[in-house]
Amino acid sequence: MIMLTSLEVWAHPLALHALPAAHDAPSTNTEALQKRNTQSPLSGSVNSTAGFRTLQELYEGNMKFRQNVRLQATRLIDEAPSFMFLGCVDNRLSPSTIFNAPAGSIISHNNIANQYSSKDPSADAAIAHAIESMHVQHIIILGHYGCKGVETAITQSNTASRLVKSWVKPISDLYSRTRRTEIVKLRDSRLPQRGKPNGVTTAPAADDAGFRALVEENVKRGVNELRKHSILTKAYAWGAKADKNGALDVFVHGLVYDETTGEVHDLNVSFGPPGKKIPTIPFNAVAAAKNIQRDSDRPGITKGKTWDFGNSH
Repeated sequence: MIMLTSLEVWAHPLALHALPAAHDAPSTNTEALQKRNTQSPLSGSVNSTAGFRTLQELYEGNMKFRQNVRLQATRLIDEAPSFMFLGCVDNRLSPSTIFNAPAGSIISHNNIANQYSSKDPSADAAIAHAIESMHVQHIIILGHYGCKGVETAITQSNTASRLVKSWVKPISDLYSRTRRTEIVKLRDSRLPQRGKPNGVTTAPAADDAGFRALVEENVKRGVNELRKHSILTKAYAWGAKADKNGALDVFVHGLVYDETTGEVHDLNVSFGPPGKKIPTIPFNAVAAAKNIQRDSDRPGITKGKTWDFGNSH
């Protein structure tokens, strides 16, 4: 088992990078303007990573952070964060950025493709610490469309190491067995066919419906694992005995973040202590998943449906 994880308290990231003074003036460079206009609406030019590559730039970023933010360490120590995120290492924006959260209000535990497994002691220890010592109220598995870990689970790329393939194997298994309509369509489109004896080996587009659906199903799988096998089960039971008013008030949610729009969607899989009402979730919910039905004697053929995959892959 590999542990590609970390537990960290995010400081407010927007102070880590500032525009050079030359950028303050209106630009007349056409190429620069075109580049700026094609950037993500979330990132903008102030968050470009092009000029942030060396340890010296990391040091200078910290100097600006210290000058501009003035964090009060004693206040952060005394105040409990409300949210713990189980996130993905290749999601370039921290939850603090995505949710515009105050410094110190979020803690995160990250691995490839935001997976939870009860066999990962690092994840369980992080959750136990978040509940027992930091008193979080919400644990959120946050997936993101275009996830490279989920992409590797689909493509089984030869460039991915054995360790990475082993880590994403639960997602590969999910991909191969799920009957969700969009994923079945993606899976069938990548099978060997005339002119493509090896099938499609390139990565699907980030906006491919099947790819997006697998990102969602992976988050749902993680929430389900938390519900069935995590330390939360014991924590709920312990809380019910210790608290005369009821069980420990920690709720678990599954959300997915769209990097192209900045939107966060609810997957409608939240749960909490027995007998406790789940708080209202204001994020828009994704449409309910639909499954494909197969003929039992022709497991590779979709019943009553034919797709024209064209040459999109």
